[in-house]
Amino acid sequence: MSFELLPNEILLDIFEYFNGIDLLRIFYGLNFRINMVLHERFPTCTVDLHLVSKRYFDILCRSYFPTMSKYISSFHLSDSEETPRQIELFLSTLSSFQELSQLKTLSISYLRSHAILTQILQGCFQLSNLTQLTFSNCYLQDDCVDFQSIINQIWSLEKLTHCTLGIAVKRQCLFCTPTIISSTLKSLSIEKLLIELKQINQLFEFTPNLQHLSLSVLSFVDNQYQPVPLPTVTNLNIHSVVKCDASNMSRFLENLPNLQRLSIDLSCEIVNGNDLETVISNHLPKLETLQLKMKMILSPQQDLVARFQTLFNSYRTPFWIDERRWFIRCLTSVRRFYVYSISKIFEENIPLAFKSTDPHDDERDIHYALIKIPSQEILSATMFSNAYFTKLKELHISLPIDERFWAAIPNLNRLQTLKIMSHTHTFRSQVQALLKRTPNLYRLSVCQQEPTILATSLFKYTNASIRELDLLDMSYCFDKQDCLKLSQSPLGEQCEKLSVLVADCQCIISLIENMSKLRMLNVRCRDEQFVHTEMNEDKRTLWLKDHLPMGCVVIRNPKCTCNILVWI
Repeated sequence: MSFELLPNEILLDIFEYFNGIDLLRIFYGLNFRINMVLHERFPTCTVDLHLVSKRYFDILCRSYFPTMSKYISSFHLSDSEETPRQIELFLSTLSSFQELSQLKTLSISYLRSHAILTQILQGCFQLSNLTQLTFSNCYLQDDCVDFQSIINQIWSLEKLTHCTLGIAVKRQCLFCTPTIISSTLKSLSIEKLLIELKQINQLFEFTPNLQHLSLSVLSFVDNQYQPVPLPTVTNLNIHSVVKCDASNMSRFLENLPNLQRLSIDLSCEIVNGNDLETVISNHLPKLETLQLKMKMILSPQQDLVARFQTLFNSYRTPFWIDERRWFIRCLTSVRRFYVYSISKIFEENIPLAFKSTDPHDDERDIHYALIKIPSQEILSATMFSNAYFTKLKELHISLPIDERFWAAIPNLNRLQTLKIMSHTHTFRSQVQALLKRTPNLYRLSVCQQEPTILATSLFKYTNASIRELDLLDMSYCFDKQDCLKLSQSPLGEQCEKLSVLVADCQCIISLIENMSKLRMLNVRCRDEQFVHTEMNEDKRTLWLKDHLPMGCVVIRNPKCTCNILVWI
């Protein structure tokens, strides 16, 4: 039986395994009936454009969205370096936001323009089904931003229930509390901005049904704060990258009688277990789940061992061990120590010491997301020389490696990012051995100290899953011949995103012409000077716009204006 003749029920089951972009690319247009089945599937899938090529983005906007936009329920747009100017370009194709009439979830990331943000918010009022709105990693660089107006517009959306505010504003670090009531908003995550303790009461005054809250408090010492019961809150996430006097957070927590889940993520201080025990026992009778992730850096004058033992003991009382069975791990590195809930993934470098309040816990059970091994001595110098790092997602390593590495890391099946430091041709066999054991590797970054000699083994490495190459830290400038060799290499032929230092603009043309899978190029020319502008009208970008295919987007990288981004 051919695919086109399969029953609708089976087609819908098959479509469950595909995202919205792939559904359009592979199946849309095969025949009228399959298009109708796709119409049924689209209200339950997400159309995420943050990794599409410019070529396919143009096809989507021209051929698919005019007929499919009214079926989309979840949509993600991004102005990241992967897809620069995507949001502006997409909005230019819309005659009205009403074309997205079924949209329930809208996600916007890496937006940098206040004008475009204003356009999006105005359009949201035309989305009668919108319930979830997310802004992530957005940074508004405009000199005049009315952030109060932004907040009030969001609070005015009639059906909005979930909102993530990851918007940083130039020369502003504090959140603006709303002055308009939202009776529908139940979940709010405030990222990029701090909130003062005294603002929290006003936040709840204008968001009376808020149940889930994630925020970063400037300081828990605030003489203007008047505690008020907040009975609607059931889920609270407190996170901070600055010292916020967290030992005083009990003054806030004791006003949450119905809190069921609490997460504390602190980068500069650690809360004593005895203090947490007191506030939980006396004021949080419904708390069921507690997640801790805390870090502290000590000065040379402070006794690391004594401080470590005191904090560790504060989490070993009967309340923690017997009554709640909430176990934690304490780990130390140079002048640093960490307190983690056992279920948390450890995202720092390899620690020097380990203790757990769970008698059955073992250092081999620690889930590392990232480790950095600058030398093999690190593995032998720590108590983790016999540990197994089997769930790594990211690895930074210097060559050479020996049997101690393979003993500690026998399995790299989950590794997605690999950074090789001090790469040389001498250790090419070790690099290939690493690549052979990483079936899900997506990103390979290579650093090379020698600026005048290219380790040609780079052109011979193989790994079927790699899609991104970062060669900017090689300290080597690729000329036109090097670019041709790279484009014809196994990794170059499958590369979708490339970061590289080149001799001149002709090299950029060569890479784009010869790397058929390339969708994003992050490139710097050898003689590039710092360009203090994001106007993207300098001589080099104008030349590239004239010589590259018309559909390409060419801009300066807003994070590093020496680099040029080309979305292909």
